Amino acid sequence: MFYLDDAIFHKNTFVGILAQCQETLDRLWEVVRRAYESMPNNLRPRLRKDNAKTLAFEGSDSRLTVSLRILSTTIHRLHVSEYPLCDPEEVGHTLAACPPTAHITLEGVAYGMNHAYNKWIEVKQAGSGWTHTFHPWFLQAEYKEEVPPGFSAVDRTAEESRLCSEAQRCYGIALSDAQILHRRRMRNELKLQFPELYAEDDVSCFLQSGGMFFNGRKIQRLMTEAREYHKQHPPILKTEDFVQWEKPEEGCLYAAGADVAEGGPNGDYSVLAILNVTKQRQAFRYRARVGYDQFYRECDKWGRLYNRALLAPERNNHGHAVILGLRERCHYPNLYADHKARLLAPLGGGVKTVTYGWETTAETRLLMLDQLRSALEGKFEDDDNHFNPEFAVKDVDFLSECLTFRQSSGNKYEAAPGEHDDTIFAWAIAYQMYLRLKGRESRDNFGIFVGGPRET
Repeated sequence: MFYLDDAIFHKNTFVGILAQCQETLDRLWEVVRRAYESMPNNLRPRLRKDNAKTLAFEGSDSRLTVSLRILSTTIHRLHVSEYPLCDPEEVGHTLAACPPTAHITLEGVAYGMNHAYNKWIEVKQAGSGWTHTFHPWFLQAEYKEEVPPGFSAVDRTAEESRLCSEAQRCYGIALSDAQILHRRRMRNELKLQFPELYAEDDVSCFLQSGGMFFNGRKIQRLMTEAREYHKQHPPILKTEDFVQWEKPEEGCLYAAGADVAEGGPNGDYSVLAILNVTKQRQAFRYRARVGYDQFYRECDKWGRLYNRALLAPERNNHGHAVILGLRERCHYPNLYADHKARLLAPLGGGVKTVTYGWETTAETRLLMLDQLRSALEGKFEDDDNHFNPEFAVKDVDFLSECLTFRQSSGNKYEAAPGEHDDTIFAWAIAYQMYLRLKGRESRDNFGIFVGGPRET
């Protein structure tokens, strides 16, 4: 209880303890109270204030407070518990109350590629006055299984052998059979939560935790490949708003999806994504904070350029205005239309209705995300060294969004707080159009598809 000692034995010291929820704060408060009450009588100071969240000490004008957020006071010592789970904006407000001489501790288990990951990388690379410490599970000696008498040595897998080598090299620890057996049992019980709760290195714990929708290791591999590809084959044209990886090719079919946002200087982005169906690769992406009137003109311009691509703007909310502009003002020639049969009661007949654009519902949202994930990651059982995406992925910004796309508290997959997922949904819609054109192309001209999804 380093910070408690500071508040007790130093004058005019304010200590703050933050956490992501009241339940965690209550547990931390119990620890603080127990430590204070266990002090020898001759050392334990009298309290000037004692309530459910603050201890203030007589004669020193020092105090310790637990809270979800601390404002309007100078904080000399700050401990943030479960930092990866905390709201980064709330923590930011509290950090702003800390002077340069403050001592600050941010701790917690990894929870996906969020603000905590960004902070970890910043501290590792910049050396900005912070120090960083990573504690793998095997530093705790009690994490082991009872080895039955007469049990022969554990036959370790290649992955377990690599872990043992890293533990020896980085920490001077020789993992025992008892620890390996414990690891196997916990991996079997925790499954996808194992990398988060039993961290072994400061990469996989972020890439495979936090309820991530996409496989972090595979996405990271695609990102590395895309960056290497760009060094050898830079985009044909790149501006602040768009990137063009290839010019339209005669005879190629193109599929396009558009995710429409409200716009504004701090809002979401409107994104247009175009796939080369014939060559199986990303061709173009537009991403900007613009009004719907400019966005539908951009969709019309680039869609026409790419051989009148089959274009599906999302028709939810502001998407209706974009679809209206494409149809009535631009007369876009290849707008995706959804044909549905509707019964006419009481006549017993039926009529076909046509709606333009892509409708994202609870059902279609999950379907399009699942299919996009399969297109990127290949078979579920393939590891990050042996998987084959459906199309060549060149959009690094898109892959970055995939790393921060995770399950929210409402069991819905969406961008982590402070992040975006507009590019994900634009490519997801484009891939739905890709599947429709691919089926049509395969029937009309079998074997036309060329190129490789992970071409170099």
